[in-house]
Amino acid sequence: MFSKIILLLALISSTAFASFETAERNFSKRSMSQADYRSVIIELVNAGYYFSVVPWMKDYLVKNNRALDSELESAFEKILNVTGVKTFESLPDSILKRSKSGNIHYILARRLFTRGENNEALQELKKISAAHSSYPFVANMKGTIHSILGNQKEALTQYADCVRISEKEAGRDKMQIQQAQLLINRDYCLAGIARVQFAMGDYTRAELHYLDISKDSYIWPEILFEEAWTSYYIKNYNRTLGKLVSYKAPVFDFIFKPEVEVLRALTYMKMCLYEDAKKTADGFYDELLNPAKALRRFIMSRGKDYRYYYNLMADHEGLKPAPLPIIDSILKSVKKDAAYMEMKNSLSQALAEYTELQKKGKSRLNSQLTRNLQTVLDEYRNTLGAYVRSGLVAKYAELYAAFQGMSYIKLEALAQRKERLYQSDTLPGKKRGDVKYIDRNDKQYFWNFNGEFWADELGDYVFALRSEC
Repeated sequence: MFSKIILLLALISSTAFASFETAERNFSKRSMSQADYRSVIIELVNAGYYFSVVPWMKDYLVKNNRALDSELESAFEKILNVTGVKTFESLPDSILKRSKSGNIHYILARRLFTRGENNEALQELKKISAAHSSYPFVANMKGTIHSILGNQKEALTQYADCVRISEKEAGRDKMQIQQAQLLINRDYCLAGIARVQFAMGDYTRAELHYLDISKDSYIWPEILFEEAWTSYYIKNYNRTLGKLVSYKAPVFDFIFKPEVEVLRALTYMKMCLYEDAKKTADGFYDELLNPAKALRRFIMSRGKDYRYYYNLMADHEGLKPAPLPIIDSILKSVKKDAAYMEMKNSLSQALAEYTELQKKGKSRLNSQLTRNLQTVLDEYRNTLGAYVRSGLVAKYAELYAAFQGMSYIKLEALAQRKERLYQSDTLPGKKRGDVKYIDRNDKQYFWNFNGEFWADELGDYVFALRSEC
């Protein structure tokens, strides 16, 4: 068996070498036609140089007015499966529509969805075969769009398909990064089911479906906040507070979510614990008001210098402190995003291809492919930089919204505390916590909290406070 594997690898290697040699011969012509470039692209893809041909593939798509033939379409599909769709998203819709690639239909659907053209996006998604490698992600987007359009029953059907197909594809013999992406997609679709039920007002079922997402899931830390909101709407405020306290665990130091403190303060308000609500709001202002102002000045001063933001993240990953502590906190969160990790992986693969190309020595083709790769690497770095900047801007927007919410809470808590003083209804010495105030369902268990965070207990904490309403 081992000898058969070695023989297979040798055959693949010799085929790739032959394809590269053919590409080199074709490229040596003094004048190259579109047909020649087509041939070189196909041979280089067969040789495994997916990133090196990206600029040529883009150029071919722009200059060729006809639909791609089956052989080039197949090569294009292989490129997209390795490089991802991001590097082709800069091309105009009219050019992309010449391709029959399922990945291109997916790119177009994402664009239409971003522009709010949801029905048009669905039409593009319907063109993608259920056998296509991107279909698990297609089903996820279909579920999202149907949910936005109010087609909740269809949204649940699409999310269920997404869960099933993602699990099936992840179980096949795939690269580790592909398996990870499929499992993350599955968990987002599980969350999608819970979100649809939440939107329908079926909070009890939503709570149970959120609990189906494993704690070792990549997305679970962010989903915990949605669970807390679900408990809030069920009026199980002690459980809301318990879920939110998990974010204080050291293992969650990469989470930067200002809304956590807003929900905490709102929950205290619902329990008429106005002193606790005010302390939460005051602490939020004391800790984040000045850093938020500094963050805004920083973003304004740097404009859209994407290469600067790329280097900022590179320095952060190299453990070099950012200009502001709040930026370090946000960068910890951004680098955990699935989209960022996917782009970073593509950049790493492109760099590996660059290293492999350097081993081939100098030739006319190698020199051009090196220039091609440098262009691709620059695009990835700028795209990553733009993503980092958008992450900082988004977190500042969250902070701004959180301060607005906290301002209302502070005023309301102050008014209610004054009312309490006038009524003199305080009950000194009354016990605040008791197990009898805890509600739980069949998937929730009971632990005593001893002031330490344990991995298997995160997300299951619950307060035992008596409402003072």
